[in-house]
Amino acid sequence: MMVVCNAVFLFGIWVTGLNFERLVRTPDIYDSRQDICLRLAYQHAPGSENPVQFCSEWLNLADPTGKIHTFQKDAQLKQGADGTFYFDYGPFVDYRLFAVGAFVVGIIVCGIRVTRHVVNRYRMRLEAAARHSVPTH
Repeated sequence: MMVVCNAVFLFGIWVTGLNFERLVRTPDIYDSRQDICLRLAYQHAPGSENPVQFCSEWLNLADPTGKIHTFQKDAQLKQGADGTFYFDYGPFVDYRLFAVGAFVVGIIVCGIRVTRHVVNRYRMRLEAAARHSVPTH
């Protein structure tokens, strides 16, 4: 039963395509005060004539692992009302988590209902068997 329940749960995660790494992590953002830029890149932004230069790889001095942080490819470069450029990383909440949660709740509810049905059926059969086995005087 445990193997089947875990298989159903993992199947639900696989079907929804939930990425736990992206779910828990906030986007890496380059901060010129505490990071060292290693590679610059250019990207066209809507509303600008020339490509905008930004840091695409950097070392975060506050990160003790020393790994190289990279710019997220799915971020969109946008121009604010004041003329400054910023990156729009999209929604930080992965709504597929709610689908996995609903799937798990559905499995639990179905399990509870099946358990109640089986217990009630067993109780009715026991009562029927007890009625038939009662000796008559």
